[in-house]
Amino acid sequence: MTKLLEVENLSVNFDTDRGTVQALDKVRLTLNEGEVVALVGESGSGKTTLGRAILNVIPSPPGKVVEGRVFFQDRNILEMGEKECNALIRGKAITLIPQDPFGSANPLFTIGTQLRDFFKTSGNTEDEMNKRMETLLRQLLLPSDVNLLRKYPHELSGGQLQRIMIASSLLPNPSLIIADEPTTSLDVTVEAQILRLIRLLVKEHDASVLYITHNLAVASRVSHKITVMYAGQVMESAITPTFFANTAHPYSKKLLECLPNPTGEIKDIGGTVPNLIDPPKGCRFHPRCEYGETKCYQERPMPIEIEPEHWVSCYHLN
Repeated sequence: MTKLLEVENLSVNFDTDRGTVQALDKVRLTLNEGEVVALVGESGSGKTTLGRAILNVIPSPPGKVVEGRVFFQDRNILEMGEKECNALIRGKAITLIPQDPFGSANPLFTIGTQLRDFFKTSGNTEDEMNKRMETLLRQLLLPSDVNLLRKYPHELSGGQLQRIMIASSLLPNPSLIIADEPTTSLDVTVEAQILRLIRLLVKEHDASVLYITHNLAVASRVSHKITVMYAGQVMESAITPTFFANTAHPYSKKLLECLPNPTGEIKDIGGTVPNLIDPPKGCRFHPRCEYGETKCYQERPMPIEIEPEHWVSCYHLN
């Protein structure tokens, strides 16, 4: 497969009144053309920060890319200027499906106006624009009539508006879609529909997706690969069937134990994500890990390939 996106040793800090937050620490990630990679982890693990860094929208100040590179189609996005990113990357080659559709849609403009604004940047004619919008809305199981396009965001349900957000992300024919927990606020029935639509549209439009989620069950249904993050570091990365058949990192195993099971027993990981102003030395998961050894407290483990395309950062495996 052709490599589309490669994140190399990316570290991002945020300056606060209490100190410097080390949000990302030498993160590595690879995404190929036509592939869906699920980025999984608890809140505060750095998933959304990574998505923002890929779009080169880390606010500076207080944010700062300390080191690393983000290659997209063999170009380092982090070396691009603001004008070049806006002209070539954001909303063009890379689009975003936000977590909160009501917070992302402009309440002052109709759905039709907002969709046309997304599409104008592609240089198509009015007729081409209308045909493309009609096709997308039909694929997303939405009525493509004038009444929908004349409505305002508050007149739609959460599921309908999230479909509009998906439509807006597909209008420019992007190579990469960053989906930031797009089903979190939806009920399970609508969530299932959205996941099916994402898989279908990725296939039909030949796009790649970085799917950000805290839910491994969702990740299993939508992804080709899974990358697990914890406290700004990548713990494990593998092809999805391999990940579930041979979960290796203690943190990944704890996440799996949190999934619903036939016994009805509810488990949690125990403890909390560390304060990233003063993160633990070595492996950041070691304060919550039952296998912690002296070396885990002192030196960060580097990723090792335990089987083809299955990488784990853990001393317990050695």
